[in-house]
Amino acid sequence: MKPVFEYNDYRRFLKDFYNEKKSENSHFSYRFMAGRVGFKSPGHFTQIIQGKANISIHLIERFAQFLKLNKKERSYFQELVLFNQARKHEDKKRHFERLISFRESSVRVLAEDQYEFYSEWYYTAIREILNFYPFDGDLGKLAKMVDPPVTPQEAKKAVNLLEKLGLIEKRDDGSYAVTDRMLTTGYHAQGVALSNHVLNSLRLAENALDHFPRNERNLSTVSVSVSPEGYERIVEELRAFRRKMLEIVRNDEGVNRAYQFNFQFFPLSRSTDDKGAGE
Repeated sequence: MKPVFEYNDYRRFLKDFYNEKKSENSHFSYRFMAGRVGFKSPGHFTQIIQGKANISIHLIERFAQFLKLNKKERSYFQELVLFNQARKHEDKKRHFERLISFRESSVRVLAEDQYEFYSEWYYTAIREILNFYPFDGDLGKLAKMVDPPVTPQEAKKAVNLLEKLGLIEKRDDGSYAVTDRMLTTGYHAQGVALSNHVLNSLRLAENALDHFPRNERNLSTVSVSVSPEGYERIVEELRAFRRKMLEIVRNDEGVNRAYQFNFQFFPLSRSTDDKGAGE
């Protein structure tokens, strides 16, 4: 079984632990595990594995003892539980950053790079700029291509990260080219990384109102009332448009500028189906 440090989902870790013990001893059961950590019903443990229930804070240590984790493994396991069960983005972000502080962890390989890629808005911006800008190593000029501009030091960080991730590559003539490689990782790590990116993108949109003249930006908003079915239809139209937009980008010629395009579609009210709505 893999070390706990290689997991970014504690439920998967518990399931793998159970499967390993079961393969070693056919009498090993959820009932046995539930009894050892203090559950009255093995069904509650099953719900935890299935994501239908959470581990309470005071039971994390009992789980760690039963799993026979050492001190460092226990600390990681606790952060992993808190990360997976956090509901607010700021809480997820805090616990995830603690997880990736365990440097020998394979989670760093699987998740930290993506987290870092989405942690600064100018990383994605510079990758797009390198689609058309003939960067030959002059970080000062590259930094000025970003709008709002970044420092040469920030541009260097971006280039180093993009090259490390294989998202750009250096040619024989010293110039850089964008590759087709994409970042992928587990659901939980991806969620917190992309949430960071969305928040950074929203801040850029706010800045664009005053930073760019009207003829160089297009910002609009609309408020609507729709049914659940209408919501799903709109979401599918957004997906279809995103695919169409990416197709336009792939076939575009004469590219000379990088842009940010944001999608947001979120509730402004409670649903009449919610208990207590309108009371």
